[in-house]
Amino acid sequence: MSSEEYILKQIKQIEEQLIKQPEDAELIHDLGVGYHLIGNYQVAVIQIERAIKLSPSNKTYLFNLGNALAESEEYQKAIEIYYRVLDLDPSHIPALNNLADCYEKTGSGDKAFEIFDYITRISPDNALSFFNLGNFLLRANRHIEAVKCYRKAIETEPDFTDAYHNISWILTEAKAYKKAKEYALKGLETDPENEDLIKLLREIRN
Repeated sequence: MSSEEYILKQIKQIEEQLIKQPEDAELIHDLGVGYHLIGNYQVAVIQIERAIKLSPSNKTYLFNLGNALAESEEYQKAIEIYYRVLDLDPSHIPALNNLADCYEKTGSGDKAFEIFDYITRISPDNALSFFNLGNFLLRANRHIEAVKCYRKAIETEPDFTDAYHNISWILTEAKAYKKAKEYALKGLETDPENEDLIKLLREIRN
């Protein structure tokens, strides 16, 4: 059974349960999440909104609604929902990250940077926060600043393979092949079968 077939089976079971419990917010929410997982974001939005009407202050429901809206490219609506999550929990890191992503996708790069940077300050022990900021800076062609963030991610979490890869890639682009190779090899120490690093290392050697 494929993962999609498994999810469709779960959706059917939830729908059967809802016949007996039509006002069960958790079941309705789970139904929405199921549709999200198979890529039917419009139906996901409808179902999760139904759950929120029954439980307006449930930050998990709100967060998943924001995610479904973002996947539907309804970024402004998603932004509004993420702020509702943050009203309930100002340090909700996933909501902050996704809020920053939405701002970036709507062309508000300054606002996105402000939020990504803010996350690193409220969560300085979270390597992913520095990695996400590094990725934003990389997309903005601010490579030197990106490398600093990736190094910070590695300092916080020494086996952060993707951070090694991204530093190596930036150094390769800058034709600093010796240093690029060093980072690629360090990354492979953390994940010897990482295909992206193996491919990058071949390019460096060629």
